[in-house]
Amino acid sequence: MILLPMPAATVPAHGVLSDDPAGGFTRVPRGLVLAWSAAFVLIAFRSAMIVFQPQLAFHADQGVIGLMAKHLIQGRAFPLFIYGQNYLLGVEAWLAAPVFLVAGVSVAALKLPLLVINVAIGLLLVTLLYRESGLSPTLALIASLFFVLAPPGTAAELLAASGGNVEPFLYVLLLWLLRTRPVWFGVVLGVGFLHREFTAYGALAIVLLELISGRWRGKAKAELVGAFQVLRVVAEVWLVSQFLRQWASAAGPGTDASMITLRGNDLIEAIGKFCFDPGTVLGGVASLVTVHWSRLFGTAPLPVLDLGLESDSRQGLAWSGIVLGATMVLFAARIIAHASRRADWWTRYEFCAYLILVGAISALAIAVSRCGDVTVLRYDLLSLVGAVGLAAWGLSVESRPWIRRTEIAVLLCWALVSGVAHARIYSVYSHHPRIADKILIIRALDARDIRYAVSDYWIAYYITFFTNERIVVAADDFRRIHSYDQEVASHRDVAVKISRTACGDAKPIIDGVYFCPLD
Repeated sequence: MILLPMPAATVPAHGVLSDDPAGGFTRVPRGLVLAWSAAFVLIAFRSAMIVFQPQLAFHADQGVIGLMAKHLIQGRAFPLFIYGQNYLLGVEAWLAAPVFLVAGVSVAALKLPLLVINVAIGLLLVTLLYRESGLSPTLALIASLFFVLAPPGTAAELLAASGGNVEPFLYVLLLWLLRTRPVWFGVVLGVGFLHREFTAYGALAIVLLELISGRWRGKAKAELVGAFQVLRVVAEVWLVSQFLRQWASAAGPGTDASMITLRGNDLIEAIGKFCFDPGTVLGGVASLVTVHWSRLFGTAPLPVLDLGLESDSRQGLAWSGIVLGATMVLFAARIIAHASRRADWWTRYEFCAYLILVGAISALAIAVSRCGDVTVLRYDLLSLVGAVGLAAWGLSVESRPWIRRTEIAVLLCWALVSGVAHARIYSVYSHHPRIADKILIIRALDARDIRYAVSDYWIAYYITFFTNERIVVAADDFRRIHSYDQEVASHRDVAVKISRTACGDAKPIIDGVYFCPLD
């Protein structure tokens, strides 16, 4: 029997688990172990191709993170933030570095720590829904399917080493667990915000819950002291980052902070992305529903190539978005109906409310702060946890068996649509795998024994990492690694320009790509 450490008096009142006044160990029911196992298998299923098929879901941003990790283990650089900017901690590079030492440099090794984080988040969601919302392990798993079996386009983002896509999920769950421990809460918030500003949504959701519940009125002084402790620790984390920045390699090996344009600190840079236009708010909210969520939840029938995956398969099913949306509205309606009948409706499902608030804040932020542009999927992945919270709360309070069975059936059908989309990718790669254009460029470079080149950002750092720096391509537009400029310049006589426009009589290497002489 597996043993799980459980804090005292954290158990639902209706006795899913027994209180442990000593704060010791509680036996984990077999059903929860089975739910964990199922979550692990489903996450592995939706992740395996993305992790172990290197060209399926890889791009230059991830190449930069991989190069940071390689430079770190070689002692060539100390990357604190992502090369070329003053925010987004290089956490993913630090996580990948020890894996590179053991398994070598590869796309799979780069993504492996992210797979572990995905599994940890899935298991945490199931556990917390079971422990704090009173759901059975099976229903906790079903409610978590929006994350556990995310569709291919979304799963690719959750496994992308591109600065911090999946980590905010872990940070917001840790903030919930540490909400009564100001120091550790501040550490997670400080590191999480430096890593990805979306972590702040979790802290904001907790503040809103405190204000809405009114609990703070009876302990205002203690709440104020705790808030100051949190702010102090967050400030200390930020000061440590500023202290370390003076030794950091800001733009690759042999560089320091003076090598990049200082645009301010991480907060200023995050604010700099903000774009608000009152005239675009309604359009942004409408696009959130019709465009962003339909892609995020995988209901829109689309080629996965449109979502950045190198595959000829598709995801989504016509009308499934309407059915899923209607079910989410039903969940909300049943929660409201339950709230009118029970005095303790709020306190019993506070974790679900927290998840809903995090998702709602994330969705609202992208709808109003990007001047109506909601097309970048990674700017609102946390809507997934909002859907998890809404489904979990709805299933928890539903008293009519036929309604609950209908809701479960819809969630399972959604999961089937997502699972089939993943299965199509397995099938396509088993029979007719697509060869990415950049792989064809690498083959053409190898065939001509070319080891140095210049190109745009998206070609340059993809090829340089994918070939493990066997071929060095310097970026001629957005330069993140300055040492490559010097390396290519010193081999100018044997270098080429990889161009997307024709030059002289040069024939295309592939459609729309040419090898041209350097200017």
